[in-house]
Amino acid sequence: MSAINIGKSRQVFWDDYLVDTDKSTAMARVCHPIKKECIFEFGQKNELFSISYPCIVKDDKGYKMYYQPWIEEGLKPCVCVVESDDGITWRRPHLDIFDHPELEENNIVLDVVKDGVFVFYDTNPACPDDEKYKAVGVAKIPYPDGEEKSALCCYISPDGYHFTLSHPMTRYGTFDSLNTAFWNGEKYVCFLRSFHNIHGVDNSEILDISQIYSHSKMWSYATRDIRVMYSDDFRTWTKPELLAFDDGLDYPLYTNNVELYDRAPVYIGFPVRYCERPEWTENIRQMAGYETKKKATERIEPRTGRVSTDCVFICSHNGKDWHRFNEAFLDSGYENEHNWIYGDCYLAYGMIDSGREYYNLYTIDRHFSLGYSKPLNRYEIRKDGFACYASGGGEATLVTKPIIFDGGELHINFETSAYGYIYVSVLDEDGNDVSGESVEVFGNNIDRRVVFGEGFDISRYSGKAVKMSFRMRDAKLYSMKFE
Repeated sequence: MSAINIGKSRQVFWDDYLVDTDKSTAMARVCHPIKKECIFEFGQKNELFSISYPCIVKDDKGYKMYYQPWIEEGLKPCVCVVESDDGITWRRPHLDIFDHPELEENNIVLDVVKDGVFVFYDTNPACPDDEKYKAVGVAKIPYPDGEEKSALCCYISPDGYHFTLSHPMTRYGTFDSLNTAFWNGEKYVCFLRSFHNIHGVDNSEILDISQIYSHSKMWSYATRDIRVMYSDDFRTWTKPELLAFDDGLDYPLYTNNVELYDRAPVYIGFPVRYCERPEWTENIRQMAGYETKKKATERIEPRTGRVSTDCVFICSHNGKDWHRFNEAFLDSGYENEHNWIYGDCYLAYGMIDSGREYYNLYTIDRHFSLGYSKPLNRYEIRKDGFACYASGGGEATLVTKPIIFDGGELHINFETSAYGYIYVSVLDEDGNDVSGESVEVFGNNIDRRVVFGEGFDISRYSGKAVKMSFRMRDAKLYSMKFE
């Protein structure tokens, strides 16, 4: 087994990328965000039917959250924005870029859209100033043959408010979701919606949007999926490839919410899991949200009231091969008149660093509650704490694969009970202990320096292949970093 060179990069314990599962008894476990409070109410007329796809963008002025009110009573579809300096207090900018006399605070930035629109701030150093903000969404655009065709398209903006339709990106997919894109430090990457298991179509075929929608039985048989494509210039893209998950399961994922994690070299995602019951049952009729489900069915389409959604956590080291936790990362909670509905658990794209030990995450709830304002609810999640390796109440061990690090100190992000502990050892490639066990580590901290016994200097092993062993009881290990 060749050693993995981690240098000084933080390594997260969410999957088996670094873990020798044959030598380890600790178990990977998904963690859950903690719901805090409602920090904003979306209550303007165009927001009272439904709001989809909140998307947070950080720039040099603070934070913008883009969102899409749904169509109701003849209102035009649009994309709007609210702003914040700290992620806690949000406000609508009064823009008046587009005419909409019924809005007290006209915060519309795009007024002709078909479905989910994703916005990001382009960090590519070569990006022109008038394209620093890019929006990705479905639009009809002229092609060289003179015909207007639907495609996933790019809008550009210098300021995040005034957008111009620029160019098509791809026609391979359906795109009826939030299709995410960003600069990953080397190239552009885009995660987008398509379908497989289309009736009468070979799964290996890559279909464009018109071919997919030409299959009349698509909705009955097909599985919503996530695909990835790449570009050097945001104009010419590779053909989308289906993501591969390690759990052997194949179920519909409605969104992807994939981003680069800012504390470690890993992609993370929070896709919405689409769960459609085949028929109405007595259980659905007994649910607190039955009337909401029934009205959604009457206003939209029959399947709507039979669908519930939750959110799962996924992670990847290359963007194509993913570890997926099948226990929900976020669920609907105890039943009330507004939840357990198609549209629950749609996390806003992007996280906001609190400046402390946690990130702020957000949802917009009451998805199909016509006439109700929509609360923006804040959640907290520990840094690196989307998942962990845990020992439970007994003792367990985590042993890494061979690694090569750079540095003279080991820091860990961990949690124990008062009864719990973690002891750390450095092993050679053959598994022999070369350090002796560290001083007992206990408590709850995102950055604890591990102290070894007198006479052992971990820097002696910098640049050499070693393994790390963590013996722990009633403990959770989230990440480690050498400094």
